[in-house]
Amino acid sequence: MLPSDIRTTTVHVGPFLDDLGEPWSGTITVESSIARVWDASAAVISPRPAVVALGDDGTAAIPLATTDQPGFSDGAGRPVSGWTYTLTVELAGVAPVRRTFDLPTSTGPDLRLTLAPVAPPVARGLTRRDALRAGAAALVAGSAATAAAQPAAAGPHLRGGVVLPTARTVFDDDLQVGTTANPSTLLVKSSPAGGTAGGPGSYDSTGRIVMETYQPHFGSYGESLRVQLKDARAKGMLTYQGSWPTPHYPDGDYTWLPTHPTTPVTIAWIGAHFLNNDDPGSLEKNLWHGHINFEVPDAKGALRTRLEIKLVDPVTGKIGTDRSAVRTNMADFELQVGAADEQLRIVGTDSHPKDLVFATEVGARQPRWILRATENDANLELRRYRAGNAYQDAPLVVDRLTGLVAVGGAAGTSAGLKVAQRGGVGITVTPLAAGGQGMLVAGTDPTARIVQGEVTGDPQRRFVALVDGTLQWGTGATERDTLLYRRGPNQLGTDGGMFLRSSTTPATATTGGVLFVADGALKFRGAAGTVTTLAAA
Repeated sequence: MLPSDIRTTTVHVGPFLDDLGEPWSGTITVESSIARVWDASAAVISPRPAVVALGDDGTAAIPLATTDQPGFSDGAGRPVSGWTYTLTVELAGVAPVRRTFDLPTSTGPDLRLTLAPVAPPVARGLTRRDALRAGAAALVAGSAATAAAQPAAAGPHLRGGVVLPTARTVFDDDLQVGTTANPSTLLVKSSPAGGTAGGPGSYDSTGRIVMETYQPHFGSYGESLRVQLKDARAKGMLTYQGSWPTPHYPDGDYTWLPTHPTTPVTIAWIGAHFLNNDDPGSLEKNLWHGHINFEVPDAKGALRTRLEIKLVDPVTGKIGTDRSAVRTNMADFELQVGAADEQLRIVGTDSHPKDLVFATEVGARQPRWILRATENDANLELRRYRAGNAYQDAPLVVDRLTGLVAVGGAAGTSAGLKVAQRGGVGITVTPLAAGGQGMLVAGTDPTARIVQGEVTGDPQRRFVALVDGTLQWGTGATERDTLLYRRGPNQLGTDGGMFLRSSTTPATATTGGVLFVADGALKFRGAAGTVTTLAAA
């Protein structure tokens, strides 16, 4: 007998009678899902199977502790509640029937469970006894025990239930749960009894729906689960709800809730819908919907789409599009790279370009930049576009075969390459072979410039080197006026004078002569070392 200070509800089972009104003989086996300790007396209540025989009238009355009352613990000071009971009815000559249920205090002092046959199709026409013997029955919550067995003011203490077949029953017809007038819920219960930490003592205590399929897609035969949206704004969502009794984090598990919730909280939505719920007449708003999507809460608890696949055309908003969009919203896309060296890939045959597009609108209407691996040779191009999807040029191109990097666009319409450097060398070329080449400027005209220089703010370049070898200098304020160039074979020319600063007498040049200035006089030293004064100071 349970300690007297434990609140109980008496579960009444039966009566079980045959077609002639005679009571059936049999037993009721009761087993709870977890062991628990009644703290007031340290009594340990074990979940072992307890067997109760049906009385001479085919009934049994079983007092059970309510499953949400305080005072129970796991023996280590942690509160325990929310366990379940499983009742197994074994009637003589009939396969066992089971029901698992919780028993909250709100149930009241009495609860009747009756064995009811499932209504079979008319063609099968089973009698009550045939249905019982076939196992086509289930334990369901019925009305309170009897008026005589109840306190006068108690009234019926009952939670209704849907009659469903046991695992031993085979339905060979369609099964409908509820009606349009009275929508109903199909609840598949699970139990924590199987454990959560693994090990040899753990077992499967999770309820589930299993659907088998063998057929492919022909005629929609392969559809195991079908959700029909009966309104253009309807949502058919798979919902995940958090419903654990105590928080994992000391300050709570939910960003937007100051205290841990006592009722289930939706933490994820997965499903499909068509039109905007609030303004279905707005094409702009509808284009943000028309998807199958994944939603999770934001910091205020509002569910937000984070990943979606469009089922509508991104221009017309109508269902059906030749190229859908897979889109994120309020989310960063991260590729986690681990030991397998995972990659983010754009894959296709050589006959198609592979594009990474930066755009301002959905679809292909407003690209700004496209990073492209071209068809055939798979060269890498950075392409730029004007508003209205107008291609300009590819200011950066890398040849896949040679590795050559080209800057400026095929027609030279890009602005070029600009290097800003604070200290050190801005551009370094390191020839690695003897006679190697550092830089080549191939101009289409002799006046093309190889290199030029200026002081910031100059209206004119101070120095210019042309591809024909001409060097030009100026002040930066006006056109360059000092030139040095090739005058003819083996001749160096200039259009102005040449200034030579005084220096010491140079060493003898055995294969030629040296022209120099010493003490203001213009002199020449020949190959034999003789110094001749050409003009006095």
